Amino acid sequence: MNLFQKLLWRSENRWQLIGAGLGTAMGLVLILGAFQLYLDVNRLLNKDEGADPRYVQINKRVSLLNTIGGASTFSEEDIEEILKEPFVQSLGVLTANNFRVSASSENLGFYTELFFEAVPDAFLDVRESRFQWQEGDRELPILLSRDYLALYNFGFAPSQGLPQLTPGSIQRVGFEITIANGQRTAKFQGRIVGFSDRYNSILVPQPFMDWANAHFGDALSPKEPSRLILEVDNPLASDFLDFVAENNYELSTGRLVGGQIQTMVGFLTLLLLFIGGLIFLLSLLIFLLNFRLLVVQSRDDIGLLLQIGYRQRQIYTFLNRRLQYWFANIGIGTALTLIAAHWLLGLSARAQGLEIPLMIHPLVWILGALLSAGFVYLNYWSIRQNVVRTDLQ
Repeated sequence: MNLFQKLLWRSENRWQLIGAGLGTAMGLVLILGAFQLYLDVNRLLNKDEGADPRYVQINKRVSLLNTIGGASTFSEEDIEEILKEPFVQSLGVLTANNFRVSASSENLGFYTELFFEAVPDAFLDVRESRFQWQEGDRELPILLSRDYLALYNFGFAPSQGLPQLTPGSIQRVGFEITIANGQRTAKFQGRIVGFSDRYNSILVPQPFMDWANAHFGDALSPKEPSRLILEVDNPLASDFLDFVAENNYELSTGRLVGGQIQTMVGFLTLLLLFIGGLIFLLSLLIFLLNFRLLVVQSRDDIGLLLQIGYRQRQIYTFLNRRLQYWFANIGIGTALTLIAAHWLLGLSARAQGLEIPLMIHPLVWILGALLSAGFVYLNYWSIRQNVVRTDLQ
């Protein structure tokens, strides 16, 4: 082995190998990091039933005519006509409050007017045992739109100098909920018990909404619903979209912020994959050229080794072991960098209310292993071919 070191490795350009190694590590970090980012965002936006695209919400398009005429709600006839359509599997009514609602907190020092909605349990995307209410309960459980929390953390809180809240921290905070009809009031201890990805709303249990509307509702307010939730076969089907357009309805899947984020992250992922792949391929090319140059420069030494009894296999095996040593260091550095970066990103995301796992996804390690195996094999094949070609010459 010492003889190999002296004869063959004296022509090695260490700076070229170091540069190629750093480039390879950078390319791997970008490729694997982009893939991990895609998996994290995909899991974040589609981790529960709220991401089910079959559930869509419809409302009548608001215009001057139907606002004056009070025709922005759905009548019983409208609902019956919708249920007759073959693409509608089930229908639920979003019940709005017909009374005034406010929330306040002495600890946080705020007061705000609110609105509530309620949907049948079968159409909820959150299975939370605490989301129940019966007459006489003083605690009111609330489901908050996850997009509302994101808008607060990234829009309202920074502009007002308020602290950002995680899903865990906001669930530990209690609010005083006051409902009124101008003549009498009732107070409840509100508490957020979950987050909805399907509804851009503030949801309360249906029994509470029915009780509150009956006891505090405005008799002059319309009792018909203004929004419906539909379970359809395919929300992108032409017959369904034509039906929505013909009836002048507006359509919403409930994922306003999430859809925009997913599009942006998808574009960013493709960009990082392209840049990382380009750097990785250039580094691979440098490694191939560097070891080929090493073999060419050591042609006389290789011939001498063959003359004194060494075989071709011993020579390219030695060079391949040196390659494996270099790439092992590259792999360890890449893995440590990826783990540390993802850990810090995960902690930062959790502080902003985004539940991102701190561990690297197994598919990322599988992709890294495949890229590494391909890298080592191509270099091994190139070294072997160059050693054999040198012997033939």
